[in-house]
Amino acid sequence: MLILIAAGIVVIILPDNGERLFYLSRDHGPSLQDAIGLLLVFIGYGWFLKQTWKRREKILQYKNRFSFKLIPPLIVIGIALIIVSVINDYGYWWLCGAIILIILQSIVFYIVFSD
Repeated sequence: MLILIAAGIVVIILPDNGERLFYLSRDHGPSLQDAIGLLLVFIGYGWFLKQTWKRREKILQYKNRFSFKLIPPLIVIGIALIIVSVINDYGYWWLCGAIILIILQSIVFYIVFSD
């Protein structure tokens, strides 16, 4: 499944013809090529989410820790940074939100998939 995610990312970052399926803002919107790449990423990521849900008891053993309780607000902050920066063309602020979400998901996946 990592291969699907990697292939999707490669398809997304490849140059495209610039025609957008729709616009999120003046500078942002997916092309057909981006949509295909996103589909590959979502299929691979969906597999990870399914496996994580099956093994959720490994995550829930940490539910009473302060760090566990920080996860929901950090997710909201990460998503809000991405949405606001893309819609309002705030440059690379979306990257801060993406990094927050990547770190949180990496921690969760590490807990779930480490044996």
